[in-house]
Amino acid sequence: MKKQKIILVTGAGSGLGKSIAQELINKGHVVYGTYRTNNNVKIDGVTFIQSDITSQKDNEILINKIIRKEKHLDVIINNAGITLTGPTLSFSAEDFQRILEINVIGPFRLIKIACSSKKRPSLIINITSLNAFLSVPNFGLYAASKHAMEALGFALRYEIAPQTKVVSVTPGALKKQGLIKMPHKPAREKFPILNWIIPLTSQNEVAKVVENLINISKIPRRVIIGRDAHIINIMQRLLPSFIFDKILSYIWNKK
Repeated sequence: MKKQKIILVTGAGSGLGKSIAQELINKGHVVYGTYRTNNNVKIDGVTFIQSDITSQKDNEILINKIIRKEKHLDVIINNAGITLTGPTLSFSAEDFQRILEINVIGPFRLIKIACSSKKRPSLIINITSLNAFLSVPNFGLYAASKHAMEALGFALRYEIAPQTKVVSVTPGALKKQGLIKMPHKPAREKFPILNWIIPLTSQNEVAKVVENLINISKIPRRVIIGRDAHIINIMQRLLPSFIFDKILSYIWNKK
């Protein structure tokens, strides 16, 4: 029988975070979710707390509130994040600082506060992205933030073990992302066959993987989800770098 866990999911008000929170509730866990601005969010069974991931004070209040109520916190799922797409140099340094604050420094604050407690979480799950190991045009700032978050998690994995385990969950392109207007023509529009060969990953698939991680003893360093993410990871490891570079250049320059 699976043991009930006390779990915090940041950015649980919408999108992937909402799917993860719903899956965890369905499996009988006690779930706390954060939102920053959408105060109308509701999932039956989830306790929502308004909190800004970039605020030291908000993070302290958040962790203290959960531990005061539940006496401990088992799992933190760092899901809150933003995406900026467009030519990298079209953004300002302030834009770059903002995405790093939300996608990397905020989660760092939260982890640091949680791990300063005597009752540290036993598991930290960082939701990264295919862009954590693949940086492509118009995703420079986003990829940089996800690279950074994964690097942070990999270091912490060894530094705070064995009491706290750390894993990066790395999904490929999600189905909802197909609805987002891109500043360029996506590869799936240039090569429609990709939609059949490499289908988009659903948020529910990711949520199920996350829930499974909570219940296993041997936690891997990284879990890749989605056919596109797996294929690109294999290509990067097996192909000479100049060939991989030519493939990306061809896709990018294709009209």
